[in-house]
Amino acid sequence: MLLLNNLKNYSYWLSPFIVFLALSIPMLSVFYLYDLDKEFTFSGYIFSITFFSLYQSLLSALLSIVIGTTFAYLLIKHNYIYGIKFIINSLSILFVLPTIITIFGILSLYGNFFQIYGLFGIILGHVILNIPLVARVIFQSLKDISPNERMLADQMNLNSWGSFLAIEWPVIKKNIPSLFVLVSFICFVSFTPVLILGGSPKYSTLEVAIYHAVMFADDFNVAFNLLIVQIIICSSIYFIFFRNFKSKNFIIDDQRNYKSLTALSSKYVIEYLVLILISIVVFSPITFILIKGISMTLLDVLNSFYFWSALSTTFAIGFFSGTLSIILTYGNLVFLNKSKNSSEFWFYILIIFSPGILAVGYYIFFNEIIDYSIPNILIIIIINSIITLPFTYNYLSPSFFRVSKEHHDISESINIYGTRRFFFIDWLRLREPLITAFCVSSILSASDLVIISFFGTNDLSTLTQTIYRLMGSYRMDEAYAVSLLLLIYCFIYFMISYKLILRKWNT
Repeated sequence: MLLLNNLKNYSYWLSPFIVFLALSIPMLSVFYLYDLDKEFTFSGYIFSITFFSLYQSLLSALLSIVIGTTFAYLLIKHNYIYGIKFIINSLSILFVLPTIITIFGILSLYGNFFQIYGLFGIILGHVILNIPLVARVIFQSLKDISPNERMLADQMNLNSWGSFLAIEWPVIKKNIPSLFVLVSFICFVSFTPVLILGGSPKYSTLEVAIYHAVMFADDFNVAFNLLIVQIIICSSIYFIFFRNFKSKNFIIDDQRNYKSLTALSSKYVIEYLVLILISIVVFSPITFILIKGISMTLLDVLNSFYFWSALSTTFAIGFFSGTLSIILTYGNLVFLNKSKNSSEFWFYILIIFSPGILAVGYYIFFNEIIDYSIPNILIIIIINSIITLPFTYNYLSPSFFRVSKEHHDISESINIYGTRRFFFIDWLRLREPLITAFCVSSILSASDLVIISFFGTNDLSTLTQTIYRLMGSYRMDEAYAVSLLLLIYCFIYFMISYKLILRKWNT
């Protein structure tokens, strides 16, 4: 009985211990093969890779913030226009769609007009990928402005510029630091856009250079040097900037509306044109893929064995990674709720460990350290469940802490805890954020290209990797068809999940 009571009291440590163990294995493995006799030298190669990684990430973040903020301001200002709500909802979807589809669309569409490979292509890809995130967060912040403030500005006869400085700018200014740091970090550890649009080693980031050093050059010492530099920079970004400027606007909750109808003038025509132009730039890659994917090749792909094999692998990785991510996130939330001295620092520090770092560590652990081998798909599931934890936390934590606070006293009084509390109390209140977090983590896991590049084989390939391989072999029509089918798969995955759990389609 005493043993059972101790298990009950300390079982909430299990989830953080599993996450700690899952992070410790790759990090210890990284330094296992490191040749300590060779001094670490910040060579010209490492310097150029590091400089380019920082340069492109900062420039991409700056452009993403400027264009995304402009987009959000125009959307909120002209929210009475038919179709604006569709654009806003679509921005949320674009953020979780597989990156390779957008990058493939950019390459296929804009490659006809520009020299897409190199710095320009990388920045264009990062900007198009991050505008939806920036615009959605800024839009929600602007939407939370009280209608009374806007009406007061109208009564004071403030012009557009005066109204912007008095009302919108303070809200935007508050969000810029957090978004700039977040987007810079995303671009710094970016893999797929740089791998596809870089075009040469000259335009390579640390993440891609680590991948090439391990997979093609088999030079672990160079890879370790690059890893050390990346870990130092990522840790600095987190401890100096991200902890102070972390955005709190990931969870969307539309509540307020204010319509400000204005007479048509040359100024508003220009604003409409800018609004349309940004929308075209953001949505055109996906639209291009949708159009190009509908062809006779689509039937051939549907009849092919490689597609159904990749689809089953994609589903398995996405489903089990999403499930494990939710279990670990919920367990860690219980830990944070019970441990008063703990904070969400435990979750957000995970962003320091990029997919590339974890992949290299596990690759060394299972290929160089231990003889016992486990199926690669299990390794992929474990790593993806870890790297998606910050996302599942963002979607689940606000609702969890609110529900926990509301029901803590009654749960303690009737002695309900653990799985019983989850099924009888928490599940009823957390179904929607749970299924949202599950779908997001599942799609992010299934669309990953970093982990599958290290552990994938000819018999173990996801739809994302299949698209990349088809692009590499110049089978573009098949790549378009598979991209379209991957988009359809993501949509169906969301819809079926919501229908089965929430019994509704319109979420």
